[in-house]
Amino acid sequence: MRPAEVLSGIIDLMKLRAELDQLNLDPAAKTQVAAMIQALLDQAKQEADAQLQAKDAEIKRKDFKIEALTFELARLRRLQFGAKNETLSPLQRDLFAETLAADSAAIEVELEQLTAVQPATTVAKPAPTSPRRPSAITRASAPY
Repeated sequence: MRPAEVLSGIIDLMKLRAELDQLNLDPAAKTQVAAMIQALLDQAKQEADAQLQAKDAEIKRKDFKIEALTFELARLRRLQFGAKNETLSPLQRDLFAETLAADSAAIEVELEQLTAVQPATTVAKPAPTSPRRPSAITRASAPY
């Protein structure tokens, strides 16, 4: 039963109780019917409260599961993309150091060969010139 259905049922029972007061019944019958109505109202309220508590418990369980999955996903992303995974293994580090040393030595030798063959001279570059305007076109000046 949905809470809206329970609420409409409670309202219907309350109307019934008001109508009961308007009837011409003996007091014992009125009391007995009123007790039945009250029992039905209490039962409907208890059912609604139980459903509400069950749904609250389910929401809390799902929220906990979502939070646990979020933390697990963050942990897995840290493992996958963390700085530890970007570091080189000892074998890779040694290979990189050897390659770096060999490349540095080769660059130094090549640099020494180039400086020994060619003395350091600077060549002056000609200044850039703009294309000449044909003599038939004159410059017009506009006063501002």
